[in-house]
This record gives sequence, structure tokens and C-alpha cells, in this order.
Amino acid sequence: MIENEFKIMLTEAQYEKLLSSRDFSTVTQVNYYYDTGDLEMSARHVTVRVRELGGNFYLQMKLPTEKALSRVELERELEALPETISGEMLNSLAQGDFPDVKMLGSLKTTRSVWKFDGGEIDLDKSEYFGKVDFEVEIEFTNEQNARKVLGEITELLEIKPSAEVCAGKIRRFLVEYKNQNP
Repeated sequence: MIENEFKIMLTEAQYEKLLSSRDFSTVTQVNYYYDTGDLEMSARHVTVRVRELGGNFYLQMKLPTEKALSRVELERELEALPETISGEMLNSLAQGDFPDVKMLGSLKTTRSVWKFDGGEIDLDKSEYFGKVDFEVEIEFTNEQNARKVLGEITELLEIKPSAEVCAGKIRRFLVEYKNQNP
């Protein structure tokens, strides 16, 4: 699957304002991030995570594409949460030469979702390494409708439209991971 999305970091006040503006449904998920000791996967712009959702575990890999707003996302259900994931398992999910990876830590997200024609708004409160941050992701298959919704959000929250690009959760997580493990 190709993932297309806009992301904007929010303040807590902006998060609360957007949350109260629509009838969102809410779920909690935990992402467990994996990499090598020298963060080789990150250097290759590959994300390896296991997402825990409703008591189920899903191995997910995100791989870069040529389009700036897109990534390939692959997924496979697991029976349990592993401490390490073999390169062999990663290679079976995505053709490549991937090493064994170990769990670096977790990021808990309270995600509020509102669907629109051709996409959805994912309003996230994320907690990791004692930090809390807020973001809105607009995931889409219809870019025109997504840009319209993006415009409504930036107007409501008084955000400059150029604010649509921010570091993803894995990047923010890795910054804190490196701070905790110099």
C-alpha cells in the first residue's frame, strides 16, 4: 500500500480545538520501534515497527518512494510482541537485504479519527520517553479533497499552510532515543 499524508505539529490548545470541532472516533495504539544498534534502518529511511492495536500485533515496514508525500507500507500480523525481528522475516515482507533488528522502545498514541471522502484526519496525542506531543495527519487517496480539508484545518487553527510538513513519529522518537542513549 502507498501511504499519502500531510502532517502538522500542533500545540495542546490547537489539538483540543480541532478535537472539539468534529465527531472523532478514538482508539489507542502502541508502536514498538526496531532498528540495529547503529540505527542502520533509520539511515536507510526504513521504519520497522510492531503496532499493538486491540490486543493484536502487526509487523509494519515503511519504505521510501520517489514521491515526497508517499511511502510504501507493508504489514503482517504477528502472534506476539518480539524483542528482536530477524532480517529473514523482514526480507520475506519486503524484498531487500535487511539485518536483524531489536526493540528500541515504544510510543503510545491516542488517535482520534474523522473520515472524509478520499481520506481521513488522524488527530494524535503521542507519549514516548516522558514526552507528549500532538499532531494531525491527513491521510488520503484523493489529494484534492485532502487539500480542502487541510485548508479548513489551517484556517480553524490559524496555522500557516506551509506548516504542513513535520517530522514523523519515528523521527521524533529517534531524537529522544538518542538523547536517552548517547
